[in-house]
Amino acid sequence: MTSKTYPQTGIVSFGEIQSMGMGGSYGQDYNAVLVFNKNNSLFITRKDSLEGGHLREHKKFTDSNGKLLAISSVVTNPKGFLYYNDLKSKTLYSRDLGFSYVEDNTIRFNWKILAETKTIGDYTVQKATASFRGRDYTAWFTTKIPLPFGPWKLSGLPGLILEAYDTHKEIYWYFKNIEYPSKQEYLLKKIKAPNNGWITFEEYRKEQIKSFLDSRMAGRMAAENIGASGGADKGMTGYIEIFKID
Repeated sequence: MTSKTYPQTGIVSFGEIQSMGMGGSYGQDYNAVLVFNKNNSLFITRKDSLEGGHLREHKKFTDSNGKLLAISSVVTNPKGFLYYNDLKSKTLYSRDLGFSYVEDNTIRFNWKILAETKTIGDYTVQKATASFRGRDYTAWFTTKIPLPFGPWKLSGLPGLILEAYDTHKEIYWYFKNIEYPSKQEYLLKKIKAPNNGWITFEEYRKEQIKSFLDSRMAGRMAAENIGASGGADKGMTGYIEIFKID
C-alpha cells in the first residue's frame, strides 16, 4: 500500500477504563489518543492535557450494587504514559509504569481472527482474540484502515483496532471518535529518553516484579501492625501486565 491509497496521518480518541484487580470496568475513565501514519503509531494516556489539568486524588470505586471495590489513586502527569510503535525498526518504545523508558521488540501477538462483526462509529469492525502477559484480550479492528496499530501495546492485526478489552474489562479501551486524515500530525513524535537512556524489557519486567513484591510486603507489615490479616495473595492482578514471579 502506498500513501496515495489512504490518508497519511490519523488520530483516534479513546476512553480508557482502568480497573485492574476489581473484576469489572469500575475504575477511573481516562482520556487517551492513538496517533498513527503508515509506519508509526503513538498511544498517549494519563496525560494532564488530555484531562484538562493535573489529576491527583483518591477515589472510591463501587460495583453496580454499590459495594466498595477499591479506594485507589487517580493520577496524571505532564508527559503521560507513551507507547511508540516503529514498524521499520520493529521496535516498541515506551514511557511506562514507574516512568521507565523501555526499548522492546515490537510485540508479536498470536491473534485469532473470528467471523463476528459489529459497527463502531462509521466502521464495520471484526473480532479477534489473543493472550498477552497474563490477560486474555478481545480486539475489534477495521480493515477500512489497513494499518496494524491499536491502543497501548496491542498491534499486529490487518486493520486499526477501535476497541479492546480483557476478559472482565479490567482494562477497557473504547472508541470515542476518529479524525482521518488529521491535521494533528505534530503529535506523532518519537519518545525521547532521559540522559540515563533506555532500559530493556527484561530490566523493566524485573522492576515491576520488585515493585509488586515491595508493595505486598508493605501491605503485610501494615496489616500485622493492626492485628489484621494481609488477605489472600492474588499475584500481580493489580497490574496491566501480570508477570510470573519465580
